[in-house]
Amino acid sequence: MHKILLFSVLLATMAGCNNNNTQEKQTEIRDNAGKSAQTHLTGTYQGTLPCADCPGMDYQISLYDDHTYSELKSYQGRGLNVAYVETGTWKAVNDSVAMLEQKMDSTSFLASEGKLVLLDKAGKRVEGVLASNYELKPIEGGDIRKLLSDKKTNGVNFYASGNEPFWSLELDKKNIRFKTANGDSIYVPLPGLTMNTDTLKIYKTKDITINIRNTACSDDMSGFMRPNTVQLTIGDKTYSGCGQFIK
Repeated sequence: MHKILLFSVLLATMAGCNNNNTQEKQTEIRDNAGKSAQTHLTGTYQGTLPCADCPGMDYQISLYDDHTYSELKSYQGRGLNVAYVETGTWKAVNDSVAMLEQKMDSTSFLASEGKLVLLDKAGKRVEGVLASNYELKPIEGGDIRKLLSDKKTNGVNFYASGNEPFWSLELDKKNIRFKTANGDSIYVPLPGLTMNTDTLKIYKTKDITINIRNTACSDDMSGFMRPNTVQLTIGDKTYSGCGQFIK
């Protein structure tokens, strides 16, 4: 009798453990599914979208995993091609649709076949021959938040970089710091602006001339866009790249 009772208790304990394991696995599956859905939506995407009164709008959207976003727009042939950057938060409407949380008209995107598709105001895909004009392709290197945060912590107000050879430029309130992968460097006091307009800022010293334009710039290796086009002149050398002011 005691053996039968002990066996029954053992079976009940094993069943309870199995149920707990099953519940834990189901919870893990649900959590992983949620992470997969979020990962599916996050990333940086870009393309040229239709524009009602210009040839097209150069557009880039970065959806981050903390549900914030960064959006860059530049209207071709309008407003001197000035680049505009907006930031905010986004939410997942479902596993494949992300909506930017904006005060005015909402903007929604559908993740489909590795691309991000801009939906119309009703949340539907644009059909017909123009459908492909609303597709954004993924690019690498779109999350530079930590880089910019570290620069800001160190007092940097503007950061730019370029390739072949790789170079970087930092401006703070007092100094200019320039260096290349080849070991060239310049560290001089920041002068006053030689020119300061809505679209162009120029700093000039005997060592370096810095031109910063408020026009969208694409990294010539990754394709990632930043809001400022930068050109440096050092002696008989010219360096071109992309940058942005750090707020």
